[in-house]
Amino acid sequence: MISHGLLILSVLFSSAVPGKGATAAYVPIDLFLFNCGANSDVSDSGRNWTAENRKTLPSNSGDASFSSDASFQESGVPLVPYKTARIFRSDFTYSFPVSPGWKFLRLYFYPTRYGSGFDAVNSFFSVNVNGFTLLKNFSADLTVKASKPESKSLIKEFIVPVYQTLNLTFTPSKSLAFVNGIEIVSMPDRFYSKGGFDDVITNVGSSNVDFIIDNTTAFETAYRLNVGGQEVDGDTTGMLRRWLSDDESILSENSGIKPEVEGVAINYTEKTPAYVAPEDVYKTSRSMGNIDNPKLNLNFNLTWLFMVDAGFTYLVRLHFCETLPDLTGPGQRIFSIFINSQMAKPETDVIYLSGGSRKPMYLDFIVYVGDESGKSRDLRLDLHPFNEVLPKYYDAILNGVEILKLNVSDGNLSGPNPFPTPNSIPQDVGNDKGMSHVLVIALGVVGSVVVLAMFVVVVVLIIKRRKKKKKKTNELNVDTKSKPKDSWTHLPLVTGSSHTRSATSLPSDLCRRFTIEEIKSATNDFEKELIVGVGGFGPVYKGRIDGGTTLVAVKRLEISSNQGAKEFDTELEMLTMLRHIHLVSLIGYCEDENEMVLVYEYMPHGTLRDHLYKRNKAFDTPLSWTRRLEICIGAARGLQYLIQARST
Repeated sequence: MISHGLLILSVLFSSAVPGKGATAAYVPIDLFLFNCGANSDVSDSGRNWTAENRKTLPSNSGDASFSSDASFQESGVPLVPYKTARIFRSDFTYSFPVSPGWKFLRLYFYPTRYGSGFDAVNSFFSVNVNGFTLLKNFSADLTVKASKPESKSLIKEFIVPVYQTLNLTFTPSKSLAFVNGIEIVSMPDRFYSKGGFDDVITNVGSSNVDFIIDNTTAFETAYRLNVGGQEVDGDTTGMLRRWLSDDESILSENSGIKPEVEGVAINYTEKTPAYVAPEDVYKTSRSMGNIDNPKLNLNFNLTWLFMVDAGFTYLVRLHFCETLPDLTGPGQRIFSIFINSQMAKPETDVIYLSGGSRKPMYLDFIVYVGDESGKSRDLRLDLHPFNEVLPKYYDAILNGVEILKLNVSDGNLSGPNPFPTPNSIPQDVGNDKGMSHVLVIALGVVGSVVVLAMFVVVVVLIIKRRKKKKKKTNELNVDTKSKPKDSWTHLPLVTGSSHTRSATSLPSDLCRRFTIEEIKSATNDFEKELIVGVGGFGPVYKGRIDGGTTLVAVKRLEISSNQGAKEFDTELEMLTMLRHIHLVSLIGYCEDENEMVLVYEYMPHGTLRDHLYKRNKAFDTPLSWTRRLEICIGAARGLQYLIQARST
């Protein structure tokens, strides 16, 4: 009680010191770190984890739960708090007395086998807090196996409003429930509900009405990314947040550049105080690059894709800070922000909005992700240079991203487990003498159907093409100034991607056209050593475009090829129309000097066939069955897209 009072005094004192509001870290009023199942307190990485306080446990805790140690600790899994767990036989409710306001609630899970004989791999359970359903029929094992980057343990972070007591209930579904650690941290008042630095939450898709989040809303953290930087674990803002790299979410590994500016000091402001995001986030960024040819950036977007649960509303918080020494005033770099192919903010001038160089700012947007395409889908973020004025740089920049899911009207925040049929994933492949029959069927069926569907689509397009009454010239119209058709969403008109795939919402006739000089430069004049494959069309070369910043696959029609100009046009037309994350994207083409060349996105990790049949058994580990099932699901999503494209 004394320490709690001292903590409150320290908060009041830090708020009263003149000039410290912008630079001081937040001091949480409530801070609980429970090492569940442990018998004693322990300090780890500067954090003091305590054994569970008996006052927070229910009266039937002895009958409803027991503690156990993990049978073994896998490499990379910390001992604290994952060495011990509290395992629940029936409904179990923790009661934490806390101050009123929103709280971070972080639940730690390590799905493994425990000494008591409990195997968390088979555990399904639900979690509720003060009327909110955080997790329902949740499988920590399936969630861990689907996590990117790959991990053996898991942290689920929620933000819940509390008025006096935080009641946390675990309810077993199909077997026992469990948890390894519980963390509760308070936050500044209305930190995620008041809006960005300008106190506005822009409602994407509704230009006239700003969004309002009331104090009865709960959130789940879907993403918190340090764009262009490394992982920041336990940030210095006082809220112990974890920021991951954006490498898994950026559309292409070669997207943009990560500027490095040494000796940067971030100048926090009253509108963007130091607790909003750590310096490590604002010091790093990702931008388009192409300094020598900045207008090239007008041909593509800087794009991120975030897989989210459909049927929910999401708060998207974007962090910005200009740190380049050449950018000192407003009007030098302006860009547009698109969320889910809708205009979110037409003009974003970071220096103008923040008040100067090295001054951070952040913007909040709200967007609804419908479930018409399934239980999960991509939330897309695009940045595109704004060129209606004459900026110094045709470029865009982003430093950080936070994406939070809002509860629906009945208080539900839970989404589906990563796979629709959890039992189809082998739990211990190493001990099985044979492969799961279900998985064999899935691999065979999906593979066969994908091939069949692609064949059908090609045949249908060829038939439609031959039935057209009007003849088309062999050269496609690539006028980038043409307006988008009404059936396409309102993204900027760009002709392809020098760093990323073209936006899926662009009209099909917008495809980048290369000169033969560009193609020869990309392939070193079709050097034989750069050939990475040969097909019916001709050889495929590994090449580099845009000053060597982007890897591409260049397919060149041979004179002796059975495919001619009509087939070239057909393939070009088809691939320009088909744009999907699970299909290799066409970047552009070349028809100069009697050459017929197609330029594709380069796949640096090779083909599935290579991973299955051509790996070095002495050095390369085989694909796990979980990964193979992920590949099947990705192929199925591509198949679904092909079928939909054929029907429209």
